[in-house]
Amino acid sequence: MRAALAYSNGVSGHSACRLASSAICRSFTVRKDMSTMRLMVSLPKTLKSFMATAAALTTLALSVQAAAQTTGGLRLPPNYLSRFSSTELAATNDSGYGVRYFPLPIEPDLRLSILKAKDYWEYNISTRQKDTTFAFGVFNNGYTAAAGIPKFEITHDPYKGVQYSGVVQHLFGILPVKSYDPYSKFSVGYAFTVWNDRIRILNNVGVGYKTITDDAAPYAINKEVVAPFTQTEAAGGYSKPVTDKINVGIYTTARLFTFPMQGQYQASIDLSPSINVQVTPQFSVSASQLERFAVGSVPISDLNYARYQETYATLTYRLPKDSPVGMLRSRLTKNWVGDSGNTYLRNDVLFNVPQIPVLVGPSVGYQWGGTSSAVNRWLWSLSFAPK
Repeated sequence: MRAALAYSNGVSGHSACRLASSAICRSFTVRKDMSTMRLMVSLPKTLKSFMATAAALTTLALSVQAAAQTTGGLRLPPNYLSRFSSTELAATNDSGYGVRYFPLPIEPDLRLSILKAKDYWEYNISTRQKDTTFAFGVFNNGYTAAAGIPKFEITHDPYKGVQYSGVVQHLFGILPVKSYDPYSKFSVGYAFTVWNDRIRILNNVGVGYKTITDDAAPYAINKEVVAPFTQTEAAGGYSKPVTDKINVGIYTTARLFTFPMQGQYQASIDLSPSINVQVTPQFSVSASQLERFAVGSVPISDLNYARYQETYATLTYRLPKDSPVGMLRSRLTKNWVGDSGNTYLRNDVLFNVPQIPVLVGPSVGYQWGGTSSAVNRWLWSLSFAPK
């Protein structure tokens, strides 16, 4: 399980970047319309809502664990409990309240997501079968957006071999589109590896379609963009222990997009060095840096891999296994690009509950911006870590 920081049109920090395949680490567009701390967070009300949600989600986890052990006449899939490793329980005032990728107790392995953002519900169902992702529903559009994004997706992206993908957001009025500009994409390609599978090379051809709508008149299309494209991408990484307590690594992705119809191109490269230091058996320090350099331009923003910088650091202290408190953790994320580059500091106290297969507990943090006080606010969430 994991709790992720929500970016609109982005991912939650470069630790989530799979430096391979398809649409990874898009242009990290941080929301600029966040309210002030005074308007966004009423501390007693927010804390009360957070604690109520945290209690409900913890009860849900305990109920699932108990149900798995006392199934009675219900026959659960043999690997059902292992499916919870990718479940996200969200209880934050910056990404919503609910659950993502909750596994249904059936075959095939279907995952259900239901979350409440500030002004809309996120609800969708997805599955991953034989290197193919199927997803349908309304998806995350950022906590403060007016509506979620309806989407239907089929993506086949094995590490090697034939690739194909279809993503459709133009779902003919399922939701008003005044809060987002629908984007659809179709592509086919092939991936292969070199250097004993350490480096993956991907080649795709496809077409993207985006409509720019009028905020004052939903469904009124101001502009349509049709952009055939080619995509070439090479990704790989290498890590090595320097001593028995220090491990270092470097991960990189180089990509090139061309758009023949518009006469445009964009080349970009990601460099991400990392280090992990096991100071004592209980205390560890890890840090990583993402540097993305880019030249050129794109006609469709969803295919934009623009300049980006991010620093991520974690301090972790694990207590003895028989302690009721399993871990103390502090996480720092700093975005450096633009005047509105934000800093996020989170502090977690994770408890060792015997009935739950992971450590769980509250996280209290603070967010502030580079030059704007409008993004300053408290962050409350439910956090998890492996036991």
